[in-house]
Amino acid sequence: MAPDVHGLVGAYLLNSLEDEERAEVEAHLAACPDCREEVDSLRSATASLAGQVAETPPASLRARVMRTASETPQLPPAVAAGRPRRRRIAGVIAAVAALVVGVGVTVGVVVGDDDPPAMTAAEVMSAPDARMHKEETSDGELMVAMSNEMRMVAVDTADLDRPAGMTYQVWWHTEAGMESAGVLDEEMSVAVPVEDGDLMVTMEPMGGSDEPSANVIFQMPAESL
Repeated sequence: MAPDVHGLVGAYLLNSLEDEERAEVEAHLAACPDCREEVDSLRSATASLAGQVAETPPASLRARVMRTASETPQLPPAVAAGRPRRRRIAGVIAAVAALVVGVGVTVGVVVGDDDPPAMTAAEVMSAPDARMHKEETSDGELMVAMSNEMRMVAVDTADLDRPAGMTYQVWWHTEAGMESAGVLDEEMSVAVPVEDGDLMVTMEPMGGSDEPSANVIFQMPAESL
């Protein structure tokens, strides 16, 4: 068996493989008692993850997962020769368990090139429940829209001036501090999940900043959006 097939065992336990990959793993398990024993010993633990806390996930969860996935390089697993290690498979399950416990929802793990793109600002602005805010600034007109149903906020800077070497950055000012939600180096607009706190838009140097500058273009509490 090719070494990278060992890296599919965790996904096999989570029922997130394509048919061809599943068949490949099952063919190996049929011929390898050691791997079969490991899978059998972890199967009940995997199944129990969905049994106690299943509920509808918040709309913002998908956007966060998609945003993180788009920023994380997908590398093939590094697997040493010989039998797969239990701790690698257990690590996959532990990661999913952390999501279930931390978020309180059942999450289906799907990885593939066909994943849909992250939500766009246009989709948020065209939502039936979208509330629009037009802010006249010294740099032009800023448009912000929020969809309660989607739990997303769209920020459009297309009508703002862009001085050379500068860009716009979106922030959430929460009790935990300042959190960057997006840098619009190339894009004119962005959609971000709703957080508890104030939405802020600032002008920053290209590439964004770790902390917002004093040049605040827009600020509004989430409950007022």
